[in-house]
Amino acid sequence: MSQHMPSVADTSTPARILSIHISSIAEAFWWNIDALLEVTDAAVPEITKLDSLDESLSVVMNMMSSLSEGSMGKVRNAFAKAESISSETSDGEAPSLMEFMWDEVKSETWGPAFIMRLHETLQRPPRLPIFLQSTTVSAVSNFEVLFSRLVAEYYSFIPQALEAASREKEKEFSLKELKEMESLNDAIEIAIRRRVDELMFGSFSEWRKFFADKMNLKFEDYAVDWEFLQEVFQRRHVIVHNGGMVSRRYLRNVAQKYSTDVKEGDLLPVDHEYVVRAASELLAFGFLLAIATGIKLAKTEAEFLNGKLHMFTYRNLKKSRYRIVEKCATFGEILAQDMDDELIYRVNKWIARQRMGDESVRPEVEDWDVRALSSRYKLAKYCLLGENEPAMTIVESLYSTGDLSFEDIIEWPLLQPLRGTDSYVALTRRMEIPEGWHLSEVILYENPNSGTLHLRRCPLVRDDFKRKTVDQVDPESAILCKRCKPVLTR
Repeated sequence: MSQHMPSVADTSTPARILSIHISSIAEAFWWNIDALLEVTDAAVPEITKLDSLDESLSVVMNMMSSLSEGSMGKVRNAFAKAESISSETSDGEAPSLMEFMWDEVKSETWGPAFIMRLHETLQRPPRLPIFLQSTTVSAVSNFEVLFSRLVAEYYSFIPQALEAASREKEKEFSLKELKEMESLNDAIEIAIRRRVDELMFGSFSEWRKFFADKMNLKFEDYAVDWEFLQEVFQRRHVIVHNGGMVSRRYLRNVAQKYSTDVKEGDLLPVDHEYVVRAASELLAFGFLLAIATGIKLAKTEAEFLNGKLHMFTYRNLKKSRYRIVEKCATFGEILAQDMDDELIYRVNKWIARQRMGDESVRPEVEDWDVRALSSRYKLAKYCLLGENEPAMTIVESLYSTGDLSFEDIIEWPLLQPLRGTDSYVALTRRMEIPEGWHLSEVILYENPNSGTLHLRRCPLVRDDFKRKTVDQVDPESAILCKRCKPVLTR
């Protein structure tokens, strides 16, 4: 279920400034991982095609197309000899195609260039493993950026923590450095950067200890699968530092289920499924850690940050990332500000569990007493139980009164069982798109020089303007074009 976006907090207190900073950090991380997942899904089929044997043969055929008939005959002879001898060889020692090819073409002027191109084509390592390894590293790197910014926010909000850390050092600044500083704020900023840099050079275990010691936040509480999350960080380390091969450190630091079937020196494969799972794990972990950090440091802003979590949970529900939804909704139930809050998280968790095949959801929903609740919750119960007819009756009623919007009806994941039914189709045929409800109204274009935001139709928009959604914009600080007058409504 969706939740209305909370109003942006007033920036008059340090706690509110912190909550806005942390929500911006979390959302930037979210959009980056989202983009990474989208690029991966789009790229993998194309890279697989490039790696296929048919593609390699196609490249060879294109190379041959520019040759004369006589030259092509020599190339065919080389392939024929290699195939003939290969079929006669029984000891497993296959002959070298390149040797046969070189014997045929070495006297030709085009021969050396042709043989080099052919060798490159046939010997090039598969591209997909390289891409998937790089994507895994990129996903972890995005988390590292999130982590470093959260640590910086912690020290900025609690600068006295710098004093405790500095006592472990012989001196904080040299006399030369002190002379170059213009104010105490300069010294604080430099000290914060040093603390962050020192921590970032540490291990994942040291990061975990920092959050546990400084804020009493346990990493385990924010992971969908804690053992897998640890493995992702170890996998990233062996990709970057050991060519993707198992190291002693990997074997020592991962759960037994990940180390049982591998030994030092084995190559750890990274497939598409692994990358999606790893990026999703990091996405949930990073976002929840950011929200928990914000609430821990600025308890008065829990409602604002809880609203951000609602939005994150709902967006991932729309993208069918059910493991993320289940984790976030479980966490959200603890943060719930009121009964409605708790019920929204509970319903979203039920949807996620049901879509993942959890049969225990049905008896829980059947026991849910909705008699005293609003029609939306009665609708939720009917949809979860597959009772489409009474569910559509409520949908029709809520739409007629304006309590269900056009957007709710076409995108709300709860209504998925109703889509395709005669009554749902009949309703959508009667619906009209609300005025202004189209992509150009929710996508803004930012001038890279001035930061001014424009609508797509604005004549001032150029190709180098950066696309931004309304959710990525802070209404308090946004500079809006006076010509096209965008409205920052969510």
